[in-house]
Amino acid sequence: MSAFHFLHNEKHTFYPLDIKDIEAAEQRLGARFPAELRQFYVDVGYGFANRNETIAFQRIIDPESAVDLHLREGFYEHDPDLDMYDEREGFLFFEVVEGLYFEARWGTEDASPVYFMDTCISDSLQAFFEQFDNDAHFYEKMLEE
Repeated sequence: MSAFHFLHNEKHTFYPLDIKDIEAAEQRLGARFPAELRQFYVDVGYGFANRNETIAFQRIIDPESAVDLHLREGFYEHDPDLDMYDEREGFLFFEVVEGLYFEARWGTEDASPVYFMDTCISDSLQAFFEQFDNDAHFYEKMLEE
């Protein structure tokens, strides 16, 4: 059973991915995605989480667009909002609202911690989505501090 099986419910809208699309994006990136994010892409895909509970985008970025974002290519080539992420240690994968992203850090095979800038939001991607599935606003208090 997938570690992300609990996300298959009416709160979220996800689009499945073919493993070849994930591998092509990784090849372009020149590295594998953080372990849990890669597993998420394989098991779930990409899309929108808890969109009916907030006005935020809450978009899990598709692999190809995430690589564009990481490499600052295409649509993201001249995006000034990305300047504050230049020193990032992970991979931007989640767009809260325009210009505000969360990153999955390259952790271990078991866990990819989720950060906003220097603030750890969750110790793993699975824990992040478990919290998120229960409360679409759980991270907002952390970001206000």
